[in-house]
Amino acid sequence: MKKDLTYFESLPWRVIIDPERQDDGSVIFVASHPDFDGVLGTGETPEEALTDLYAARRSMIEALLAEGYPVPEPTVTPFAVE
Repeated sequence: MKKDLTYFESLPWRVIIDPERQDDGSVIFVASHPDFDGVLGTGETPEEALTDLYAARRSMIEALLAEGYPVPEPTVTPFAVE
């Protein structure tokens, strides 16, 4: 399988969204992929942060591919359901 933008975008990226209080007392949301350092999204709502994260991830993948650098892939941790 060719590891292009479509391939990397189809992977099961884990997402963490945390609220962050700003100096002025307002709250923003920060979304990240634990397996992809430096790729963050922010927004006034969790949905905005997620949309921003997806755009940032896409841009980073495009840049890495264009320069010939490796693109990290998410780790999949097995889990058990009882």
